[in-house]
Amino acid sequence: MKKIVLFGDSLLTGVMNGETSDILDQYILDELSEMGFPGYQLIKLGQRGETSSDGVKRIEEAVEAEGDFVVISFGTNDSLNLKNSVDLFGENIEQMLRSFDAAKIILLTPGYVNTAIRTDGDNERQQIFAERAKQVAEVSGVNVIDLYHHMTVYPEPNEFIQAADGIHPSMEGYHFLGALIARDIKEKLLAEG
Repeated sequence: MKKIVLFGDSLLTGVMNGETSDILDQYILDELSEMGFPGYQLIKLGQRGETSSDGVKRIEEAVEAEGDFVVISFGTNDSLNLKNSVDLFGENIEQMLRSFDAAKIILLTPGYVNTAIRTDGDNERQQIFAERAKQVAEVSGVNVIDLYHHMTVYPEPNEFIQAADGIHPSMEGYHFLGALIARDIKEKLLAEG
């Protein structure tokens, strides 16, 4: 059975109403099955509250999982908690990307934050971190999903965010994210022939 490793922060743990769930997992697997690619197993290596520096410390865990695909998502905690500069974030992401075959990686940028609820959030800063992730991905030859862009092109991006915390995806947001991840995996599979 082919494996998809989800390596990152709480975005990849499927947090709903403050608790981790399998909502994102189900959306990814359902989307892949509907596209004609059933039979995947998800390895969940998301950790709540982690920054990219935390991710670097446990990169071996993700490498040892030997995924056919690796979804990497860090940056929101770097941005929100002001723990890492955008330069250190970029260096950390670059180090993570070097740990895998570029053809296997899907990098997610940080997304949009509902600043009316998460008042410590700064979407300009989120966008700066998203741009840095895209730059690193381009240099590394890695697929990137610009989550910030995908969320903000809609007239009401807050629909994709839980009202409970202003940061984690709503049910619609997880469905949207699952579809984006599944689409990129499908494109990789089709490119392989």
